[in-house]
Amino acid sequence: MNSLGFGLERMGLPAIRRPWTVLALLVLFSAFSAAGLPYLKTDHSLSELFSSDTVEFDQYKTMSERFPTSEFDVLVVVESENLMQPEILEEIRSLHLELQLAEAVQGIISIFSMREPPDASGYPPPLLPTKLPTGKEFEKLADRVVNHPLIGGKLLSRPDGKSQLTLIILSLKQDVIWKKGLAASIREIEQTAKAVLEPIGLRVQLAGAPVMQLEIRQAIGRDRLIYNGTGFLVGMLICFAFFRRVKLVFITSLCPAVAVLWAMGLLGWVDLRLNTFINVIPPLVMVISFTDAMHMVFSIRRRLGQGDDRFTAVRHAILTVGPACVLTSITTSIAFMSLTLTDSGMIRTFGIAAALATLLAFITVIVLLPIMVILLFRDEKEFLQSETNRHKAINWLETICANFAAWLQIRYRVLAIVGLSLFALFSALHFQLEPRYRLSDQVPDNKQSIATSERLDAKLTGAHPVHVMLEWPEGKDVTDPEVIEALAGTHSLIEKQSGVGNVWSVETLRRWLINAGETQPGALADYLKQLPAHLVQRFVAKDAPSALVTGRLPNLDAEDTVPVLKKMDASLSDLRAKYPEITFTVTGLSAVSALRSSEMIRQLNRGLLAAMIVVIILIGIAFRSFKILLLAILPNLFPIVAAGSLLLLTGGGLEYASVIALTVGFGIAVDDTIHFLSRLRIETSRTPDLRKGVAATISRIGPVLILTTLVLIAGLSATIISDLPSMRLFGKLFMTTLGAAIIGDLLFLPAIILAARKMGLVKSID
Repeated sequence: MNSLGFGLERMGLPAIRRPWTVLALLVLFSAFSAAGLPYLKTDHSLSELFSSDTVEFDQYKTMSERFPTSEFDVLVVVESENLMQPEILEEIRSLHLELQLAEAVQGIISIFSMREPPDASGYPPPLLPTKLPTGKEFEKLADRVVNHPLIGGKLLSRPDGKSQLTLIILSLKQDVIWKKGLAASIREIEQTAKAVLEPIGLRVQLAGAPVMQLEIRQAIGRDRLIYNGTGFLVGMLICFAFFRRVKLVFITSLCPAVAVLWAMGLLGWVDLRLNTFINVIPPLVMVISFTDAMHMVFSIRRRLGQGDDRFTAVRHAILTVGPACVLTSITTSIAFMSLTLTDSGMIRTFGIAAALATLLAFITVIVLLPIMVILLFRDEKEFLQSETNRHKAINWLETICANFAAWLQIRYRVLAIVGLSLFALFSALHFQLEPRYRLSDQVPDNKQSIATSERLDAKLTGAHPVHVMLEWPEGKDVTDPEVIEALAGTHSLIEKQSGVGNVWSVETLRRWLINAGETQPGALADYLKQLPAHLVQRFVAKDAPSALVTGRLPNLDAEDTVPVLKKMDASLSDLRAKYPEITFTVTGLSAVSALRSSEMIRQLNRGLLAAMIVVIILIGIAFRSFKILLLAILPNLFPIVAAGSLLLLTGGGLEYASVIALTVGFGIAVDDTIHFLSRLRIETSRTPDLRKGVAATISRIGPVLILTTLVLIAGLSATIISDLPSMRLFGKLFMTTLGAAIIGDLLFLPAIILAARKMGLVKSID
């Protein structure tokens, strides 16, 4: 028979002839890979998912470079039933002063930053004096603070009889963060805040992009330990439960360990940063390598049990099981490579890395496993004598599969109809899924940043900034009359925009000065010179003719945020026409993520569809059979539409994690179909009776498919306890896909083959 692996499986044959030489080369390559592990670093940037060559992301990068503090603030949220009490305000003032001494803090904005209009001497006194008044005078002061245009609804929520919160905004020093570390810097801020305010019963929580980034990094580190440890341990336990031989368990477990070492070491050498998705590669490599190793070990164990010597048994496994392993590795890599058909640099990198890791996993199994069997199993007679007692679990599973095959021979018509009907139903449900994205899904949902953001949503209209960046020609500054008019118009439009609140810009300051009677032409310029540089640079670029108008959005799905952003952009059309030399750009992380997410998710979905088509055609080419191509359609697509239906029925949508899970699940689930059809081809070459060939295939391949599915599901089951919502969703869909795959391959595929035989459509597999 022609090789399904295009002859690539033969790279394992030198390991039979010169095991020690090949082993020495593998040890050297493993040492080289291990040396790359220290170079692995974690990328915790929230914007990395949307990094692309698109106009929207270029605009966001420009804004981030000109206004470095706009997206990188730590928000300290202080909450109590009533904050407008002298003793409480004094403690908040103490916190303001203490935080100024924190090494990583560059500047602070709080209610204690606010000042009165300049007095006769030109000095603007603080709104809250050094010594707070008491009695009626304090009540008047409290009323002025709550209703102050720069405080009320912006830095201080209005009292509602239940709770009141105030916001302290900290801009960080990037050089200190690099030197000291984000974790230590955030920890110092949090400990300082709690030490000052918690003793008097005030609740303190942190939010903002740096806090989210830290929580993502910590979750990635935790998940990496849990995923790798759980996957490896579960794989070993399942192998031991069924093989009952320390040597076989060692061989089957060594391949995944070496595959992970190779994959992660090479990623370290090429300076690939770990992120939410790259973090899944080690357990993926582990379970892929486990499944290929188990297919090989099952074949070797069977041949040794039939009396073959170890060299013959290994050669037989390489030439019969190896081609299917080659084809599964290629098809899985194709599925992963389909992830490159998106604008997201992070997802493209994950797709390439996962495809490379899959090929490394195959090489590990096809080369290392034969060496280990040849070197460790030197006494074939001892293996043969102890075979019966040691493999009761496998024999029991083989008996179950044989009985199932007999049961299926009677009920194949009903099962074929059920399979086709479910496929049609699930397909109809799957195609109702719509793209869905929320920025907070990338952040652990059991940590303080999300809970704090929800409080800001409720009290101060949101924690996620959205910006309109104005750019004008060189030679003018922000106080130029035309620029001031454009800023004022933009500010007014954003204030009126439904869904956007807490709007800040230079116009906020200008209005406040006018209300205070400061109407002289140079008043704004003079006041800007007196403000701290870190505060001015939030809204006016230091080295570029541009300024920001910033509002805040609540934590909404992209489908709810996009209409707000598009309406905001459309409302600026009159200003664009009136000031043709000034550009108006709606940008910010919230804007980029919402505007690009739907298209990127559709790109991933189209990539999955392309992968399905290519993989099914490749299967037909590898088997040299159009009949096989047609038979491979249902078992390969059934897991995807089944998982998609579950997603729809549980109220979900097509998110990044869900489409990636379906893609990864498809790439691995197709392995079962290939191994089943490969074994069926072998069995039908021995007998012209297709019924007997199907029964023999289920009996022989069924146990290993069941075990490998258990390893895959159990190995990635740890994802459902991740702190990251995206990873929990990934795990749920991945396990659903694999569960549906085993049903499609062992139940519906043989039933459809037998039904097609009965109808005269399929007489043989060739």
